[in-house]
Amino acid sequence: MDQPFRDMAGVLHIEQLARAPNGSRVGGGAVVKTRHRPVRSRFGRLHKPNGTAAEPGDRAEPTSGTVRTARTIVVLGVTEVIGKLSMVLVVIGAARLLGVADFGVFAYALAVGALATTVPLWGYDTIVVQRASAAPERLRALLAELLVMRTGLVALVFAIICGALVLSRPSDSDTALAGLIVVAAVLLDTFTEAYRSAAAAQQRQNTIAVVHLMQRLLTAAWVLTALLLDTGLMGLAVAYFAGTAVGPVAAMLLIRRQGTRADWSAVSVGSLVRLNRGTWMIGLESIVAMALFRLDTLFLGWLAGNRVVGLYAAPYRLLETAVFVCWVVSRAVFPLMASDPRPHRVRRHTERGIGVLAAVFIPYMTVLLCRGHDVLLLLYGEQFADAGTDTLRWLAPAPLLFGIAYLLSDALTAAGPTLRALTGAVTALVVNVVLNLALIPHYGGVAAAFTTSCSYAVAAVVLILLGPARIGRPRLTRTVLPAVVASGLAAGPLLAPWPLAPALLAAAVVYVSCWAAIARRLDPEQIQVLRQMFRRRSVQKAQ
Repeated sequence: MDQPFRDMAGVLHIEQLARAPNGSRVGGGAVVKTRHRPVRSRFGRLHKPNGTAAEPGDRAEPTSGTVRTARTIVVLGVTEVIGKLSMVLVVIGAARLLGVADFGVFAYALAVGALATTVPLWGYDTIVVQRASAAPERLRALLAELLVMRTGLVALVFAIICGALVLSRPSDSDTALAGLIVVAAVLLDTFTEAYRSAAAAQQRQNTIAVVHLMQRLLTAAWVLTALLLDTGLMGLAVAYFAGTAVGPVAAMLLIRRQGTRADWSAVSVGSLVRLNRGTWMIGLESIVAMALFRLDTLFLGWLAGNRVVGLYAAPYRLLETAVFVCWVVSRAVFPLMASDPRPHRVRRHTERGIGVLAAVFIPYMTVLLCRGHDVLLLLYGEQFADAGTDTLRWLAPAPLLFGIAYLLSDALTAAGPTLRALTGAVTALVVNVVLNLALIPHYGGVAAAFTTSCSYAVAAVVLILLGPARIGRPRLTRTVLPAVVASGLAAGPLLAPWPLAPALLAAAVVYVSCWAAIARRLDPEQIQVLRQMFRRRSVQKAQ
């Protein structure tokens, strides 16, 4: 951020800085150079209808920052797509080769591990990105402090999970041990996220994204080899842990090669206290957000058993695989929001992010609603398809709703931690818990799916209502309408009595052509950004 943080009485305050004539921000006796210079559009200066000059935030043409953001989204998106597909292969292999019960154990361990990661994550990555974006010279010290805190919290959380497992006296010790190994692997992956945060603060995410992709592919190869060798759940768990362990080592070596080393000499009790000040709201929000994402699986395990968890995990994996788009968009736009958190700028980035989410998730939802059974049959087989189609239909809106809520939360947090983001997450969590407890005993996985989508809808609505002070009112109609109309037209081929492959191909042709035609009229900036992303000469000239 261009605004420095000041911690007073445990609450993070934001110092508002005035714009200096030379483009610097001046405040508190310090001058911090901004990285955003005004760029004149190739269409010339815009004017409002009354003839007065428009504000910089009102310009419609994409600037060089917009193009760089879009290119970052593409690079991160491609690597994440390939990485997620590799992990989908892991899940498909586990579902087909382990059986429903053991697959349920694997899915349950992943859910426990993901929920446990909220403690060592605790918003530290967001704080590092914010503070290092404002003061790049502090990145080495912040990275060291982050790694120290993460190591201690990972050890503490894993010890608590081991103690709880021992007290529960599991009947199958081998299965319990395999579950613990999977949990340990998920916790270990938080160290990779620490280095990715350092790269995000430097706005150099593309290379480390490729490294993360290589780690995912290696993990998938080892896990599938273990499954094909019939090593069972234990072999899968060991291979998953070994592949995950490559991630933090490779990320550390890459960050060092780029010139960033953790400054361990800067770590002290005082520096760790300063790192923790102001993180409690982000940390609580992270716990609540992860609880929303994983409580359905935990409730199913408690109330319905491992078999139901396994049947639910297959369609739920399609949600997990899709939401990487949300993280890609967030990693691309959040540093820009944090570097200039004025409401009209944050609103603009929010609208662009939601436009990307709508263009991806609305047609995805349409496919799952129209041909969900065929998709499950292709991926998992008849047993999962017959039992999971209704569950998948209720989960179909969840990726879009999750993405909107996730992006709005980031937008609210761009200017610093706020109770508004936490309020939205807590409200959705209360709805989630109440509906899960009331409905799962009677309706099983279908109830969990309905509750998931409903909870994210509540979160998005609450955040929009609480957001005007920091992000204004995002103008979503023009941004979302092309995807809505194009998806409606694409539903025709999907509902036709054709095999899945030609139906998907025809729907894709209809969607892309209709979306481009409608976006060209309603929101031409989306088309302009896509064009300029691949025109190197135009990008260099704009920069």
